Amino acid sequence: MTTKTIAVFIGPAGSGKSTTVYAYSKWLYREFGYKTYKVNLDPAAIFIPYEHDYDIRIIINIDRISKEYRLGPNGALVKSMDIISSKIDDIIHVFKDIDNQFILIDTPGQMEIFLFRDIAYKLMNSLKKYFRHVVAIFVTDAEVMKRYEDYAFLAIMTVAIQTRLGVDVIPVINKIDIANVDKIVGDIISDVDTITKHLMGQGVYGEMMSNILNTIAMYTKVTRIPKISAKNLLGLEELHRLIHEITCVCGDLT
Repeated sequence: MTTKTIAVFIGPAGSGKSTTVYAYSKWLYREFGYKTYKVNLDPAAIFIPYEHDYDIRIIINIDRISKEYRLGPNGALVKSMDIISSKIDDIIHVFKDIDNQFILIDTPGQMEIFLFRDIAYKLMNSLKKYFRHVVAIFVTDAEVMKRYEDYAFLAIMTVAIQTRLGVDVIPVINKIDIANVDKIVGDIISDVDTITKHLMGQGVYGEMMSNILNTIAMYTKVTRIPKISAKNLLGLEELHRLIHEITCVCGDLT
């Protein structure tokens, strides 16, 4: 089992996963001279901003699958995920012995199709067989983080993904260069007490969210949420610090 760091990027369509993969790989090379190995697992990708080292589109042609099985876009992607799932071990064998210290894996834009099929579970289990340090990066768009409820939802989603995948998950808020980043983003993003205080005044659902958030805070490792601009390479130092602390037994995430 190697000590390479594997970062799997997950997030809804348009959140900037692929751009974050590109930005982080560029930042790692600029700061440390690390050459990353980049994997594209999105068979429906038309444009990828980084130079990939492994591209699932080599073995999966989503247009052919659509025609062969008489499926629409979503059905073809679901079928593609099932095909990829059956080939996961073969795919990982392609890069399990490469020399790069960091392997960055870009997942399909339709996050729900990736997470709710066997591919997500099988991918993580297979990765953990060969690599000691596997972490997931949950990328979300700063434009949708405007209310206290949004931060509670982000925390719940992070734990749900962590439970599904069986690895530590770092939530990341991307696109701070174009979003209206107000006080709630800047000051209290990691302040559970402030968020729960506001939620408690919003009826039974607010109370429910507040109690869930407090429970999550007791068990989660990540208490800081990096705010980044993948486009402008901002905030990546904090993301890297969290990845390092999660994969290092000496880490302190408080």
